[in-house]
Amino acid sequence: MPLLKRKPVLMHPLPSLTAIVQPVHAPLPNAQASTSGADASPSAAATAAPPPPPADLPKDGKDDDEQLEKLLTALNDPVIAAPLPKRSQKDKAADKANGAVNGSANGTVSSMPPPAGPVPSYRVKNVEVFYIPETGEMFLDYESFALRRAFYEQPLFQCEVSGKSSLSYFKALQNESREVRQLHSRFPRQLKKAVLQSVQFQIEGKLETLADRIFERFVNRFFDDEKVFVDVQGDKYLARIVHTFPPKNLVSPTDGPSFHPYATDLTMSNDEVNERDDPMKYFYQVRLIEEGGEGITTEYASTNGASNDPEDDDKGEKWQGSVMEAQADKISRDRINFSRALLKRFIRDCVARDAAIYSPWLVKKSVAARYGLPTEMSDEVRAAIDQHRRSQMEKRKRDRDERLGIVHNEDEETGADDEAPAPKKKKMTKAERDALREAEKEEKERIKREAKEAEEEEKKKKKPTKYPCEDLMVEFNPERDGPAGRIEVRPTPDADVPFGDQFEAFLMSWSFLNVMGKPLGLSPFTVDDYEQALYHSDPYTSPVPLLTEIHAVLLNALVTDLADGHDEVKPLSHTGQQIENDTDYWEGTKGSTAETLRPVAEPMAKTWRERELSTRDNRKGWEAALVGCLWDRATLDTLPHYLDNILHLTFENKPAPTRPTWSTGPRSDSGGSGLIVAKPDKRYTSLHHTHKLRIIDFLIELVAQTAVIRDFMEDATQQLTEVRKDQIEARREWRRVRAERDALEPKEEKKEDKEDGDGDVPMSDPIKGENESRPASPNGHANGTAANTEADELDESMMDDHDHGSPVSSPLSESAPAQTGAQRRRAMKEKAAEREAEEAMKAAKAAKQREEDKIKRAESKHILQEKKRLDEEEAVLDTKLRQLDRDFRRFYYTLRARPLGSDRYGNKVWWMDGLGSSPLPTDNAKGMWGSARLYLQGADELEVEFARQPAELTTEELEERRNKDEGLRLQPGQWAVYDTPEQLEAFLSWLNPRGVRELHLQRALKQWWPEIEGSFHKRRLALGIEKDAEEETSNRRVRPVRRAAGGDEPAGYLSWKNRRASGKGE
Repeated sequence: MPLLKRKPVLMHPLPSLTAIVQPVHAPLPNAQASTSGADASPSAAATAAPPPPPADLPKDGKDDDEQLEKLLTALNDPVIAAPLPKRSQKDKAADKANGAVNGSANGTVSSMPPPAGPVPSYRVKNVEVFYIPETGEMFLDYESFALRRAFYEQPLFQCEVSGKSSLSYFKALQNESREVRQLHSRFPRQLKKAVLQSVQFQIEGKLETLADRIFERFVNRFFDDEKVFVDVQGDKYLARIVHTFPPKNLVSPTDGPSFHPYATDLTMSNDEVNERDDPMKYFYQVRLIEEGGEGITTEYASTNGASNDPEDDDKGEKWQGSVMEAQADKISRDRINFSRALLKRFIRDCVARDAAIYSPWLVKKSVAARYGLPTEMSDEVRAAIDQHRRSQMEKRKRDRDERLGIVHNEDEETGADDEAPAPKKKKMTKAERDALREAEKEEKERIKREAKEAEEEEKKKKKPTKYPCEDLMVEFNPERDGPAGRIEVRPTPDADVPFGDQFEAFLMSWSFLNVMGKPLGLSPFTVDDYEQALYHSDPYTSPVPLLTEIHAVLLNALVTDLADGHDEVKPLSHTGQQIENDTDYWEGTKGSTAETLRPVAEPMAKTWRERELSTRDNRKGWEAALVGCLWDRATLDTLPHYLDNILHLTFENKPAPTRPTWSTGPRSDSGGSGLIVAKPDKRYTSLHHTHKLRIIDFLIELVAQTAVIRDFMEDATQQLTEVRKDQIEARREWRRVRAERDALEPKEEKKEDKEDGDGDVPMSDPIKGENESRPASPNGHANGTAANTEADELDESMMDDHDHGSPVSSPLSESAPAQTGAQRRRAMKEKAAEREAEEAMKAAKAAKQREEDKIKRAESKHILQEKKRLDEEEAVLDTKLRQLDRDFRRFYYTLRARPLGSDRYGNKVWWMDGLGSSPLPTDNAKGMWGSARLYLQGADELEVEFARQPAELTTEELEERRNKDEGLRLQPGQWAVYDTPEQLEAFLSWLNPRGVRELHLQRALKQWWPEIEGSFHKRRLALGIEKDAEEETSNRRVRPVRRAAGGDEPAGYLSWKNRRASGKGE
């Protein structure tokens, strides 16, 4: 049966037989009838007991099927359903005199022939009975029947077999019947009786478990005439089982089949059945057949070439001589015909079960009669079911007592005193009963408290949470989140949005017009301009340029699509539906009807598609084209108020007769009901802003199906692919440049240099530096410092000794031998040679060091140049990647509007700028901003529920957290907005990156933060809310705008121009 919200549909109760059948009473006794009217008082007549009902009056059925059968039998019986014939006044007087009711005295009508059999003492009442044959419901009044029929026509139902939803009851019933027929045709007919025999009278709580047990029992058991696959040397062939050879040691029961005798007995375990009757020991003689041969239905020939219909059994078999023997390990069934899911569906369709606990599964009577299965339980089966029910109930009782802490005596458990007479229970007093009740209550509270403590202890033992995780699992921690700059309460957004409940249509229509601006030929415009243009309702001014261009480009897109040979497009929301437009019951102001509008609107409906609206004549006539398009394309289903809009655009109230009047046409053109024909271009401005929005939304829904929009979206898809490729190449190049840049600054060498500088400096370093920076003097001194102090002192001492002599050494020289002077001169020469060698070595070392330093300086200069080059390349690549990100966002969001992300409670966050044909605001393009707002949309209840379940929060806990965290609680689908930089920064501070959704949202906001924040400031500067700091510091004035003489400066939406239409735009 079709389902409603995954539950069976509750049927309307059938009426009782007494509601449609009435007894035909017998005549009254003579004694009572002879009593005079004067003797019978009114009170006696009122208190007289009604006559008893006839004995043959049928009673109501035990169930709905029996009741429906009795009702249909009574209504279709020609004897009791025939109306009583009309009687003359003479017959009525005679009947009254004899005391008869609804007939003559003997219960028959003299004008009709007597029936052949006994005449029933009841007839069908003269009442209307309404019947729904698909559901078997009957109604005694038309209102209930019509309401029930309308309820079944709604797309609320789901097919129980296939799972298809959003169907009417009758379509779901047809789909279910079709699926059931397909199910029974696919399921092997040789298995049907065995499977149903296994299910009959089985006690199993879940149908899935029962289906699994039967599948395991029959997956390797095959029957004669069954079509299977045979594995022959690794290849599978379609074959038919001709004959089955059971094992020789098989012992079959006397009343069981010769093949698989224990397969249908589910009371035995699989191991026990396999031990007695092993399916792998069977031999099957199979005949190969040709796939897709004659007689095989097309539906199954494409999958397995087989059909399970009996009439196809002997058709399509070729290869009559190809017979072979195989065992079960080489044979398999097609999964399309036999699988766990298909077996479960087959069993569910063929069985039923009572609502009582531990009730057995019963095969439906019609199915059981078809396969010859017993429908009445034998005494043994009934006793086994009763025993199973009692044991299960006792087990549940023991489990309940254990949970409540009730302990039974050992005698009660062992049953030792069963034979002894049970002692009489002493009647408890009221105080004892109250005490026992209080003790049970305390015990329950103790058990509940202990369970809660154990659950909390288990939560503490859980592993620490790995972040990022589900957002609702993250709670605000002042000690951790406070220093990080995060706030606990979300900043309150502004819920006062324009157009009320139509705000989503307003925002999405603005987004579509900006995204599809290039193919439509429409320049971008801001949300503020769009809002003010729709609210503009001055009846003494012409329509604003923005709305003129919007309607013109949309109408031109429809005209062009028709001119290119395409079919008329229909609204996307009604695709696949039959659109009805019953205008006969529409009635406008002052009694106007569709016939009032027809003479004016039909000519416009014929001319609007003949030509496009040109910019040369300022789109002249677009209002009339709009009327024609609405009359031609709109219906009461797609645009409910389109006739009211046409009436407003083409008619106006007739002026009062006391004032001078002027009519634009003859008197015959007037509506005749206080209305006169008007020009649409004079009436559009006074149209209500919500009607303007709905008309634009309807035109957008039509234009979205045209070829020019489809081509633009296909081109966006191709461009998106190219942008992805460019992003991959640019990122690869950026990584290469970054690696080369890092290679020029090795971190390890820097660390070693730093350690050398902090430690002791080698003595050679200052000398090297000194020798490099300071040139040597000709006398061996550098800036007054001796080059070799030891050599100079030795020379001076030698000169002093040689020139002046020493009083101490003169006696020694006189007494020393002659060889002493020679040795001294030889030693001095050796020391001088050593000094010269050291000087030469130091000079060579210094020269080499100067050469190395020169090379290092050259290398350092080259490194600096290389770093500069790589930095420039990296800057260029960063700019390229940023532009590619912009292009990716532009093309990606052209295909579908998507939010930036969602917060912890599922509220969607939208930023609508820079999509499709609308460029992102940049520093060089002042005023290029679209919405300059961050929009919040309330989450659906289903999304909140999906977020709550992983966090294991109760509904009360979630409500408490939402009331504490959210500054303004948004209802499902409700919109709010952030339009100040302070709100934007506060909202970013509220997001917690430890949650998955808010981490993604925070990354998206930070990625586009310069553009988002810049658009906020530019909008506020344009509206005069903020002042430019640079202009204030430099005292520069904004260049004045030229105005017309004596006129005011036009508002922003009034000065907007469509540069794409004039060819000056992008």
